[in-house]
Amino acid sequence: MEKRLNIFFIIILCLAAFLVLSQEKQREQSGVNTTVNAEISPNRLVVTQEYAVKNLDPALASDTGSLRVTANIYEGLVRFKPGTIQVEPCLARSWEVSEDAKVWTFNLRRNVLFHDGTPLDARWVESSIKRQTASKNNQTSYADFVYAPVQKIEVVDNYVVRFHLKYPFAPFLNNLAVPMAAPVVGPVAHDSADGNPVPPPGTGPYIPAGEIEGGILLRANPHYWASTPGVQEIAFLTVTDSLLQSEMLLHGQSDIALDLTFNDATRVRFQGYPVFRTTGLDICYLGFYTERAPFNSVVVRKAVARALDLNEVYKHLGLQQAQPATGHLPPGVMGSESNERPGYDQTTAAQLLNDAGHQKGLSFTLITYSDSRPYTPGGGKELAEALAKSAARAGITINVRAYPWNQFKEALQRREGDAFLYGWISDNGDPDNFLYTLLAPDQIEHGQNITHYRSTQLETILISGRNTTDMEIRRQLYAQAQEILNQDTPWVVLGHSLYHAATAPHINGFVLSPTGWHTLGDVKKNVAQ
Repeated sequence: MEKRLNIFFIIILCLAAFLVLSQEKQREQSGVNTTVNAEISPNRLVVTQEYAVKNLDPALASDTGSLRVTANIYEGLVRFKPGTIQVEPCLARSWEVSEDAKVWTFNLRRNVLFHDGTPLDARWVESSIKRQTASKNNQTSYADFVYAPVQKIEVVDNYVVRFHLKYPFAPFLNNLAVPMAAPVVGPVAHDSADGNPVPPPGTGPYIPAGEIEGGILLRANPHYWASTPGVQEIAFLTVTDSLLQSEMLLHGQSDIALDLTFNDATRVRFQGYPVFRTTGLDICYLGFYTERAPFNSVVVRKAVARALDLNEVYKHLGLQQAQPATGHLPPGVMGSESNERPGYDQTTAAQLLNDAGHQKGLSFTLITYSDSRPYTPGGGKELAEALAKSAARAGITINVRAYPWNQFKEALQRREGDAFLYGWISDNGDPDNFLYTLLAPDQIEHGQNITHYRSTQLETILISGRNTTDMEIRRQLYAQAQEILNQDTPWVVLGHSLYHAATAPHINGFVLSPTGWHTLGDVKKNVAQ
């Protein structure tokens, strides 16, 4: 058996190598430029990413490229522990929550300075929040998302700030950990000599040092309150092509490549470079219109769910940038440990159809998008057709109707078809942000609960999950919620995205985060000076 497994893995590696070489040959023939001039030194960390950096002001930055930079400039009261979505102290050394979960008191660290030398105190926390929520240019509404539960902010003394919430809301702590809208900033600077606005000072390990060719340069904060930053400078370069990112890494032109495809990650792994992979905080799901036939029948919904062999579907698609789901939440999210749901069973699916009166089979229309999304890198149409092929074996005919992304969203509003493919990318990594947002009855009118699924029992549990800050109780509640979803099956969560990154061998301390942004203050270069 062991010998067979070894042969199997050798075949897989050879196939991956063949795919990589084929990809390189195609790109060479298409004329892809594989050289980028990037100054590199023992004191500079060069990071390549697919995305451009659009804005370094935390009141305006909401895109991935910008957030990856601002996450190293600005800090909040709390943060996600690197590589996880567990909340840990940051500018607040501790906090207390009232029994009714409506009053949150944060105790600030002493001797923290903003980049311009201004001392941190509770007044800057208050003014930062007012600045975020008052921003006229913030088109993303992240400030509204983060601070929606807040009724008022109280400055108790120089180092204690208190939030009074309108209602109990346990995910508030996770909200404060996201870098969109939550960072604490110092005095807002005037415009620079060229008339461009200067981002306000932060407290993070790195300070903006201006633009460079192809990206943004940061320099170490010499007065950082925590450990000394690992390198003197970080250069974030925008390199949209994954192969070019891998080439730069292999030729010593960069230290970290953040956005590699599976093939390019495999390529650098063959050269002995450390490769990192993590699951994204997202879901791709098949949703049923539960208020009308045929999916107003829970038995029919269960039949379709049991007819989908997700492992085979994802294997057939060859989606190394995504992985099949085993339950309702991404790995790492609270409650995902009790995430397992009934899996593929063709016999059970056929029996359920028979029980529901569909002895001659079932036919329905599934609408989807033709575009690629982070949770469906191959495109929704390709995924839908693979699902149709799987369901056909149980006597279920899925008629796929695909649209470009914007037209697809219009079709969803018209409630075309009988079911749909869609997805969700979480901001705060809390189970509430998935289950309540997408399945609570009051989210129907807000347009998030597209299934129109209603369950008083589930709603009660999800509200209870919002009302308590006891982590163990919350874990139990979300386990119960998923049991209800297994019984009612308003959706089938299909898969999650996979992120790949790599570093040079001389890099220590890098951690790939499921959030998509990464703190680099502890990253070091072990190279000869």
